[in-house]
Amino acid sequence: MENYIICLLFNGLSDHNAQRTVFNTTNLESQNHQIQTIRKINKHTITDFLIKLSYETWDTTFSSNDVNIMFNSFLNEYLRILYSSFPLKVCKTTKSNDWITIAVNTSCKHKKELDLASTNSNNSEFKYYQQYCKIMSPLIKVAKKFNYNNKIQKSSTINKSV
Repeated sequence: MENYIICLLFNGLSDHNAQRTVFNTTNLESQNHQIQTIRKINKHTITDFLIKLSYETWDTTFSSNDVNIMFNSFLNEYLRILYSSFPLKVCKTTKSNDWITIAVNTSCKHKKELDLASTNSNNSEFKYYQQYCKIMSPLIKVAKKFNYNNKIQKSSTINKSV
């Protein structure tokens, strides 16, 4: 591996920092996308699931006297029906940090600068850095809450808004 970058990560949570290694720097644009596997659930798949459950006789489940065998048999049949009715679907999602405002971004940059300064200097700058972190954490929470509340209020379907 010849193409890599080592970055220093300032997390602001403790006095320990981390290192991150990024390989294949030509493929950095794909970091904004995540692949997520979900089950396809809608009216048709739910109906299919209910129909398949209603036609199941459960003969193999009750053919034994051992409770563990009966449970495993039930679970296998149930999961077989569940997986066949609700197939897996691969979705490509993008990371969106709409809550990161210009002010939050500027504050984060200033916090990184303070962290660098506090590691190389006396105790008073480290205390200032800690105070800045205590102030910034609630501000980030408020920014996130405000953003998600706006999304929910503007959405026509609350379940799909976030």
